[in-house]
Amino acid sequence: MQRKALEMFVCPKCGGALGVASVASEDPATGEMIEGRLECGACRAAVPVVRNLPRFVPSDSYAASFGFQWNRFDRLQVDSVMNNDLSRDRFYATTGWPAHLEGQRILEAGCGSGRFTQLALETGAEVFSFDLSSAVDAAWRNNANAPKLSIFQASIYEIPLRKDAFDKIFCMGVLQHCPDVRGAFRSLLPFLRPGGEIVIDVYEKPGGFPPLKYIARPFLRPLGTEGIYRLLCWTIPPAFVLKKALHRIPVIGPQIGRLIPIGPISHAPRLNYTDEELKQVKILSALDMLSPVYDQPQTMEEVRRWFEEAGLAEVELKRGYNGINAKGKRPH
Repeated sequence: MQRKALEMFVCPKCGGALGVASVASEDPATGEMIEGRLECGACRAAVPVVRNLPRFVPSDSYAASFGFQWNRFDRLQVDSVMNNDLSRDRFYATTGWPAHLEGQRILEAGCGSGRFTQLALETGAEVFSFDLSSAVDAAWRNNANAPKLSIFQASIYEIPLRKDAFDKIFCMGVLQHCPDVRGAFRSLLPFLRPGGEIVIDVYEKPGGFPPLKYIARPFLRPLGTEGIYRLLCWTIPPAFVLKKALHRIPVIGPQIGRLIPIGPISHAPRLNYTDEELKQVKILSALDMLSPVYDQPQTMEEVRRWFEEAGLAEVELKRGYNGINAKGKRPH
């Protein structure tokens, strides 16, 4: 972990300042701690540093499925690896932020594998990024050499940072997977500076017949995340091969292929995935839909009420990549 980030961290129990208590190993090139322990100067609570990162929670808790999936598919959604702009397009369409934010400090709530972390860093801002799950390890692997980045493992309900410290906060693909969605949103607000902006996205509550994932999930949950993953690995690749073969049959083949619910067999010309990459994308997408403990979509009216209750100004809501996009500013 970067020692210079210590001035931003506080004890999650009492809010006291943290200091280095012991160092078990450090990077010989940079002197940064790899394994060790932080300690609160007030209440003496200990925070372990494991594999470069401060761990403010003892486990993944309800987010364990995301720790599994993002460590398994750690590079599959990273633009610089996949040679596309999927994450970049979503990041800028959702935030509406400029490409240059030098001198500002950004908080990312729920980093996953670090796909958006990389884009926030490209703005030139200082970035603090966390996740409840062990996905922080994947985010670290994908962004380890960034000098302006601090990653840590923590709960969105107990963020161990100084308040009023961030110019911008974003939380994408996370809130609907928290046990208290509104509470998770509200927990971010104290860290926003006056004049700072918060951006979120959240699934929109569907009307009519529920999506297939909500029907299938109760039946698959007893398998656990790894069991669901194995099932998908057994079924999706052969289903993809069959669907691709059906598409070669004139007229009726593509019509029959639509009955196989794994999405398209190609995203060309926009995305030039190989067949093997596309199979992995489909396994990841299905795992992401079927394994979460919580999946709580919201309505546009509910999200608007959150922002109004928080007293945020210049509120904007729209439908976007992940459902509802919303942003607002903390008044001066």
